[in-house]
This record gives sequence, C-alpha cells and structure tokens, in this order.
Amino acid sequence: MTTPRQIVASSSAVLLDFDGPVCAVFGGFPDHQVAAELRTMLDGVLPEAIDRSRDPFDVLKYAVTTGSQPNAVERRLTELETRAVTLAPATTGAAEVLDVLARQGIPVVIVSNNSVAAVEAYLRENGLADKVAGVSARESADVERLKPQPYLLLQAAEFLGVPPGECVMIGDSVTDIDAARQAGAKGIGYANKQGKRVRLMRHQPAAIIERMSELV
Repeated sequence: MTTPRQIVASSSAVLLDFDGPVCAVFGGFPDHQVAAELRTMLDGVLPEAIDRSRDPFDVLKYAVTTGSQPNAVERRLTELETRAVTLAPATTGAAEVLDVLARQGIPVVIVSNNSVAAVEAYLRENGLADKVAGVSARESADVERLKPQPYLLLQAAEFLGVPPGECVMIGDSVTDIDAARQAGAKGIGYANKQGKRVRLMRHQPAAIIERMSELV
C-alpha cells in the first residue's frame, strides 16, 4: 500500500486546504458568530436551515441564490475571516510540513474556500508566506467556483504549470476529496476530528492521515 508520504514525495505539487490542515480559521472567533453577523445583512424571513446554520458559507450561498446583496455579504465575510485568522490556532505540524516540502522543492499552493485576503494575512503573520508558491482561494461571491467544484484546484495547477494528475490535494473535508477527483488529482483526507475518517473513506481518497506529520 502506498503511504501518504510516498504519495506526496511522488507528486509534482501539493494543493493544501487551509482551514484544518494549516489552522483552525474560526477556532478563536467562532463560525456561528460570523454566520449570525452575516444574517443581519439579509432581508425578509429566512428559511429555518439558514436561520439556524452555524456555517458562514451557508449564509453566503443563500445570499447568492436569492440575490440578497451577495457581493456585500462576501466582502463582509472576507473582513470577518481576516479578523478570525489573527486568532486562529495553528495546526500542529503544519509549519514543519511546509518547511520540509519547501526544502524538498515540492511547490505548495493553498487551495481554499476561504478568502485570498484571509489566507495571505495568516501566512504573512505566521512567517509562512515564503513556504508556499501561491494561493488559489475565494476572490468573489461566485460560489460556483468553490470546492467541491474543481475550479480552484485547476487554477492552482495552471499557475504552477503542472498537470492536475501530478498534483495531490490534502484536505479535511469530503469537498476536498470530491474536488480532487473532478480535477483529476490525487486526494489525501485529513481526519482531524472524530468521525471524519469514516466520512472521508466513503469518498475513496488515495490515503487518509490523522496527523500532518504523516505527510513528510
């Protein structure tokens, strides 16, 4: 059986999810608070699922679907994400993985549904900006470009000049694995919470890790 370390070593590039593998974006500024603030920007009576959701992306997608100030909601989400990353706990082993991959000459692109601004702010503030080749993340309210769609992965591969099939996507969500499959890349699931291994296995990743250190 091919190990996660061997998959990474044999890949031309690593596409790395941000929230989870690098840090816990809303670990210091809870996601439900962000969702609640975004809901104040919406008009009318909201569906119960949106009114109760803790996920800011549910609110953004609803704003886009209904045409309820989607651009304004996305801009505010970007502002709140950028604030959140100043409080976000770092994922154990993430910095070491980025350091090792940089020394091995394997380029890394952060591929995230979070905003480019928030990702770049975190990387700068934590001294990691020089460890990644680029960031392929949310730049607008166009939610059709976000994972599980393959757009951000294909954009990252094109930026690097590497065929998607030579890339490996590492993420803690089934959307990462599904996006990797659609892009033609390999996918490694990061089961960082109880129950995730089972959910990730259903989507048939190339491998699953429980610690970032397993990658290098």
